[in-house]
Amino acid sequence: MDKSMLSEVNLITNEPLISVGLILPEDKKSSILIEDTSIKKKYRIKVKSDQIIINNKIEENPFNFKSKSKKGTFIIKKIKAGRGFHWEKDITINVTGELILKSNDQNIILVNKLKLEDYIASVATSEMSKSCPSSFLESQTIAARSWVLASAENKHEDLNVDVCNDDCCQRYQGVKGLNESAISSANKTRGYILTSNDKICDTRYSKSCGGISENNEVVWFNEPIEYLRAVYDSKRNAKPRLMSEKELNSWIDNPDSCFCDETEISKKDLKSYLGHVDKMDSYFRWSYSLKQQELCTLIREKAGHYFDSIVSLIPISRGVSGRVNLLKINGYTYSEPSTLDIKSEYEIRRVLHSKFLYSSAFIIIANSSSNRPPDKFTFKGAGWGHGVGLCQIGALNMALKGYSHKQILYHYFLNSKLKRLYE
Repeated sequence: MDKSMLSEVNLITNEPLISVGLILPEDKKSSILIEDTSIKKKYRIKVKSDQIIINNKIEENPFNFKSKSKKGTFIIKKIKAGRGFHWEKDITINVTGELILKSNDQNIILVNKLKLEDYIASVATSEMSKSCPSSFLESQTIAARSWVLASAENKHEDLNVDVCNDDCCQRYQGVKGLNESAISSANKTRGYILTSNDKICDTRYSKSCGGISENNEVVWFNEPIEYLRAVYDSKRNAKPRLMSEKELNSWIDNPDSCFCDETEISKKDLKSYLGHVDKMDSYFRWSYSLKQQELCTLIREKAGHYFDSIVSLIPISRGVSGRVNLLKINGYTYSEPSTLDIKSEYEIRRVLHSKFLYSSAFIIIANSSSNRPPDKFTFKGAGWGHGVGLCQIGALNMALKGYSHKQILYHYFLNSKLKRLYE
């Protein structure tokens, strides 16, 4: 895609092609297996230095795979899903379009080039599942299309791809999760995006906001965006504000009724609606504990700061959903007082968990006897993810209650309008 034009609504009149990074250098893969279903042929691929070896034959670098049939697909095993998060695993995916294989310093780079609408249809059923009601799939499809066309971050520009296949960008796990309902939802919303002030909206979303979504500048420290304002995930019109410890504590223990409250969806049903990558757990409210030494070890390994012991974790700054974006850690290093500031919602979640903490909307309970550092720190939290924009479980519940895709999108993305770019 020509990234220089994508944020301008009036400059897109035809469906573009998109390039998706399936295997990245950070995956450190030197061999893969690809099967072309159109000719039922398997390709055993290895890279050595800058050489690509396919079925024991040296091929050109890069190497292109094109299916012999319009209905043909490529099956690829051991693709990373959830890179760096607590649900990370290898999965098998099935994709359409063209594959571009490269060797870079003995690492495989694999790119899938396909039509945008084919990509978007697969995103909707990779983020959640094909079992979701149609109005959810329609709203997820429009949000996913808007995000990729807004092209605000260009996270993988150095690899010359538009997006990767994972949570870093948007989940893309190919056509395996598609069914008639998902395809119909994608076709019904073909070409539709959300706009604001004649620009395509950078439509963010996360699994669960925990009952209140967050302002964009709290998470990414950029300028406030009018359609990415915090909202109650309910019918309430009041302006949310959970910036004090007391308010947040009460909210976590006794939340108001809201769309992403999982008590309104049975665990069995919720499991069928979630994407197969996700770990089944409580997304709305959760609790997580670390012993003193475990926390010291995490901070040393992830933040590079050594503590003999940690005395307190103090949230310095919170957003209106209670999400912490500046955390002060007080303790002792070689018996001398020592402090460390952790900045940003992302970094706080990265440092405080062996994989990745579910959300930064938490309160901290320190268990200790008097005059001694705490033996254990317990985090009681709300939501899974950054919480900005659309709340997927909230949107799911809205769809189950009969809300249309337009009502869902306008609930989460304030001051936005639907527009069709192409048919």
